[in-house]
Amino acid sequence: MKVKNILFFALAVCCWFSAGLSASGGRRETTIGPSADRKPSAQKPKSLKFSVKQIGPILEVKESSTQVIGQGGNYAVTDGPGKTVWFLNNIWTGEVPSSGQPARWGIIEGGVALSASSSPYSLKGALNHVLDENRWPIPFLSSDFREYIQVRKFWPRAGFKNEKKYYVFYSILNNFGSGPYDYFRVGQGLAFSDNPSGSYKKVEVGGGYALWSDVEPAFGSAVLSDSDGWLYIYGRVMTEPGKYSAALARVRPENMESREKYDYYSLDVSSGVWTSDLTETTPVMENMPEEFSVSYNEYLKSYLALYLDIEDTEILLMKADYPWGPWKDPVKIMACSKEEYCSGAKEQPLFSLEDGKKIFFTLEKKNMPYIYELTFTVK
Repeated sequence: MKVKNILFFALAVCCWFSAGLSASGGRRETTIGPSADRKPSAQKPKSLKFSVKQIGPILEVKESSTQVIGQGGNYAVTDGPGKTVWFLNNIWTGEVPSSGQPARWGIIEGGVALSASSSPYSLKGALNHVLDENRWPIPFLSSDFREYIQVRKFWPRAGFKNEKKYYVFYSILNNFGSGPYDYFRVGQGLAFSDNPSGSYKKVEVGGGYALWSDVEPAFGSAVLSDSDGWLYIYGRVMTEPGKYSAALARVRPENMESREKYDYYSLDVSSGVWTSDLTETTPVMENMPEEFSVSYNEYLKSYLALYLDIEDTEILLMKADYPWGPWKDPVKIMACSKEEYCSGAKEQPLFSLEDGKKIFFTLEKKNMPYIYELTFTVK
């Protein structure tokens, strides 16, 4: 289904949103082919076996009067040798009394944590959340109180670091109720900072902060920096009531702040598979959640997408020869029980070992982040 049809559908069912849909109509010609030197093998695909084990929680919760007792999002970005930046879409604050049962005080919407460790085996207790002078977590975006309203919040998504700046895509959300998950998305933005701890400045687009509106794909769920010099940005889009797929955009790293520099993957244009007309976008992955990851795995010579199937509460893995697919049928990695309230499964490629023979993914259980090791064995 083309995004043009999807957008019209979304406008009909979400008429209370502000649309702001725009398309330049221009197309940029390209040829279909693999990314740079990464070519798929001509040999018959080998069978794939793997093992999974839990390493442990990322967050260490101790008895204290004020502290972080949970967090969500957990998008890791390298901060140079031996350092990691974590973008968190929410931070749960509270206390752990002597009884050991955490008591929640509140939720900080969007934050940053720094780690002096880049080893997946030593993450526990290594997170340093960015705090104010009262040791309270700071929202990662410094809000202009002239435009800030209490029902609005900003959730970080995937990030990227170049030589000069730290970038992070984020969702612009509005609450419709009093519950912590009573919200709807009103756009996707991009923020940047010269310092990993912030503050982060929102990129302005036409007097606002949304690079993509509420009825356009939510680009920023996953970011892939590939060897061909492009950044591939994936985002979820509704294709029919209750069904979501992933669309794909690309941009040169130096042009991330300019919406007009983004191309979109499409099979419906005659001049090639990349177009600047967003309404021509063709989804590349079906049945995708808001949070997932895409990476290139040197060991498998394949691109990998890892995510949580929310209905079946299973962590799934897909392979493809190119960033845009076609993606093979998903393989079950592991399962969660309903009582664990799992969410946010994604690979953290910066921790990969042995050229990707060992990869690591994070998973939230009851708002507590855990890290897992997945070891491939190709037969």
